[in-house]
Amino acid sequence: MKRLIIFLVALIAPASGAWAQYDAQFSQYFMAMGYYNPGYAGTSDDLNVFGLQRQQWIGMPGAPTTSFINLEMPLSVGKTRTGVGVTLFTETIGLFNNSHLSGQLAFKRNLLGGTLSLGAQIGLASVSFDGTKAEFGDQDNYHVPEDEAIPKTQVSGMTLDINAGLYYTHKRFYAGIASTHLLKPLLELDENISTYIPRAFNLTGGYNIQLKNPLFELQPSVFLKTDLQSFQLDLTARVIYNKMFSGGLSWRGYEGIAMLGASFGNVTVGYAYDFPTGPLLKASSGSHELMVRYKLKLNKGKTGNYRHKSVRIL
Repeated sequence: MKRLIIFLVALIAPASGAWAQYDAQFSQYFMAMGYYNPGYAGTSDDLNVFGLQRQQWIGMPGAPTTSFINLEMPLSVGKTRTGVGVTLFTETIGLFNNSHLSGQLAFKRNLLGGTLSLGAQIGLASVSFDGTKAEFGDQDNYHVPEDEAIPKTQVSGMTLDINAGLYYTHKRFYAGIASTHLLKPLLELDENISTYIPRAFNLTGGYNIQLKNPLFELQPSVFLKTDLQSFQLDLTARVIYNKMFSGGLSWRGYEGIAMLGASFGNVTVGYAYDFPTGPLLKASSGSHELMVRYKLKLNKGKTGNYRHKSVRIL
């Protein structure tokens, strides 16, 4: 009988002391929503190429290093409005390497002055473990030099992975709910060892508040992730100046986050620094996250009375 070995001890990254995560943690989640919710595909009228690089918990050995690339655009076939997207994700954490390659399709309908999008994502997820770098220590009362439950070679597994989500955009606000890893896919790393990806859920929402000075806008947002046993909550407030420059703060358990961003023509860049405010401060100087988005205008013509952009893309 095959042994079920859950390698999530190394995968678990409790940012707030409450959330045991498999999905990546992005401080600029409001820009990287294509990772969490396939209903996001085709939200704007443009072809968007998005890239994000994150180095988490500087100073901690084996801390996560994450890369994410997302291409998405609207697509109309006759009277059917859809959004399509492709995502590529890789993350190294400890001796593990996780990667996903997926395609997205979202169907859109006008609803209450906005657009409701129902999306699905199907792709391949892989997990690999480099057992050649595992250190067992010398044999004593607490250490065993060999453990058959831990591979001594490089092992890997691949499986089908499915996500689904609803995403609603309006001229002044957006909201979304999604589930990742719906089938809780099992990965066979070798003939004796396997692991699985736990199902998770996320909920997000944001609003665009026009301040008295027309050059300034306030964009509060919230992002909740949960596996129904633990959770992680991000609360964010950003100020946008002249639709070009942005700055903001977020709070996430034992971490505070400062963000800066700027848009120049078709290019938007953003940077986030997570600074520990609790126990993590003793082990890490913080986390760095850099994102770049390029948008290419599409000649789609008129799209009806509900044509608008998401407040995050203004």
